[in-house]
Amino acid sequence: MKRTPPQIPQRLPPKQVEEIRKKLDQKKSKRKSFPPMSYAQASSQAANILKLKDVFPALPNKKIVEMHNAALNVTQPKGKNKRSFTTKGPSRKQVIVSLLDQHVKSIINNVGMHINSINGLLKNVKSSLRAEFIRPMTESIVITTNNVPASSDLSIMEKYVKSIEGIGSNEVATPRLPQSKLYLKITDIPYIQPSGITISSDNIINYLKDSDLFEDTTLAAKPCVIKASPKSDMAIIWIDIWDSQNSSKAKKLINHSFNFGRYIATFRGTSMNPGVPQCHNCWKWGHSTFSCKAHCSKCQKCRGPHKIENHRDFVWSAKLTSNLTPLN
Repeated sequence: MKRTPPQIPQRLPPKQVEEIRKKLDQKKSKRKSFPPMSYAQASSQAANILKLKDVFPALPNKKIVEMHNAALNVTQPKGKNKRSFTTKGPSRKQVIVSLLDQHVKSIINNVGMHINSINGLLKNVKSSLRAEFIRPMTESIVITTNNVPASSDLSIMEKYVKSIEGIGSNEVATPRLPQSKLYLKITDIPYIQPSGITISSDNIINYLKDSDLFEDTTLAAKPCVIKASPKSDMAIIWIDIWDSQNSSKAKKLINHSFNFGRYIATFRGTSMNPGVPQCHNCWKWGHSTFSCKAHCSKCQKCRGPHKIENHRDFVWSAKLTSNLTPLN
């Protein structure tokens, strides 16, 4: 018998090699990666699979394994969630204008006229922004719009509010968009100053004003000063500042140091603590005003089906009707 010489394998063209590599990569990506387990866990799972096989002997082995994995909810392991120090914040399709309470009431009394006037001014400059409604808040009004306002739209609203009769130009703050809260703490600060006086929140505010890191940054609340521990001579200062939703201030401040007298203090990020929301429609905790499902507004004092402005009238009328004696 004649022996055939061994055939020399021919080289594949580079395009075909790339296609084969892509197919192999796709097969590798489709493979499920299961979390690691101990020997005891693996043996218990094998026993469970055998029990399922005894209960359903007609099913193929592949179906038995799929049933077992579905019962255990086996999925690919997820990566660790990134820690966030900034709240998401409300929608930016609204404008907050700080005013006195008396001016807020006068605007709400003629709210329809003010919305038409603002929209007329926006139409004159050919802006696509429109004011939808105005709602009152503590010492401010919130103008809800159909889009996120630009800086030119904010200036138009500011000029209009300042032109309202009875409102002085100095009594109107610059309109701003809603922002998110950034939660920080300052470490490595002595609780007792060299003068012998304990550090206060006013001292913290003055030091932050002088720091270049805190430039163009606004506090959302008064700083809170506590001891690092009952027997420690160092303090931890908790501060809340206004930040954008992309955490631009957080990137600037976290893990950066500044001079606090002869000491070097450091900004650290802390866990978000936005608190529990309270609805201003039904005055219950746990949901916001926009997501309230109550059919009507309730009184803040008696929880009755009326506004707080009409509380006295409704309460007196209820008392009078309850005291009336029925006619026989």
